[in-house]
Amino acid sequence: MNSIRGWARSVVPFAVRLECRRLARGPEWVVETPTIAKVRAKPRERARYPHLLARHRSPLLRDPALAGTGLQRGKEHNVALASGLLDGLIVPPNRIFSYHRTVGRPSRFRGFRDGLELHAGKPSRGVGGGCCQVSNMLFLLALRGGMKVVERHRHGLDLFPDHERTIPFGCGATVYYNFADLRFENPLPFPVMLALGIRDGFLVGEIRSESAPEWTVEVYEMDHRFSRDGDAWIRENRIRRRFRGADGEILLDQEVACNRGRVLYDPGEDQTCGAPS
Repeated sequence: MNSIRGWARSVVPFAVRLECRRLARGPEWVVETPTIAKVRAKPRERARYPHLLARHRSPLLRDPALAGTGLQRGKEHNVALASGLLDGLIVPPNRIFSYHRTVGRPSRFRGFRDGLELHAGKPSRGVGGGCCQVSNMLFLLALRGGMKVVERHRHGLDLFPDHERTIPFGCGATVYYNFADLRFENPLPFPVMLALGIRDGFLVGEIRSESAPEWTVEVYEMDHRFSRDGDAWIRENRIRRRFRGADGEILLDQEVACNRGRVLYDPGEDQTCGAPS
């Protein structure tokens, strides 16, 4: 079987194999359509979601060395386009948010540009590159907002040092149309609304609700470390979240992700220091 797969990879172009893999998810998409959130709030309806469940902002420029480059400008354009498609989406109770079902396939025809993305474990140029900043944001918001994550794919590389990072390493989700998706279910008894936009060089995201929950969520990391694997640096940690009641009592403490990624920069002399929380 392995020899047949190896032969297929050698004779079938990557683009063809990729499209076949995308088509394979088509029947699943048809069946699940009734469960997927797809309605966006009209401007006059946004006032119905006054309660803030989760909020975060992240700088569009992660690596100062990329400032002014074509890939950075393309990434900023793509992030603005994707966040605009997500802004105002309503996720009713027991419905599922799907990044790809909402944003769609990135293409030049739809206005996406070349930006930095990962391909075969290496940084590369691709249409829609940089949109992982949006999926990263959504994964963190889902954790903080009490959502149930049903599909998430971790990043295999740690591209940049912790420049202006304010959350633990690994609080992100990579997406690749259409088989590597980010999905979460709303387990709450009331609908929630996504709010995303660009403000003063930052991507700003929120999850808002009609009713205020009786708990808060803290996302934190454990067992963070850098280690050597041959000539490469590896970064690892575990992400957890705590639900606390109004009186501060811990209601639930659960592990939500385990991360391991190859580091593409020199982590420096302090090889045990984690990202600030």
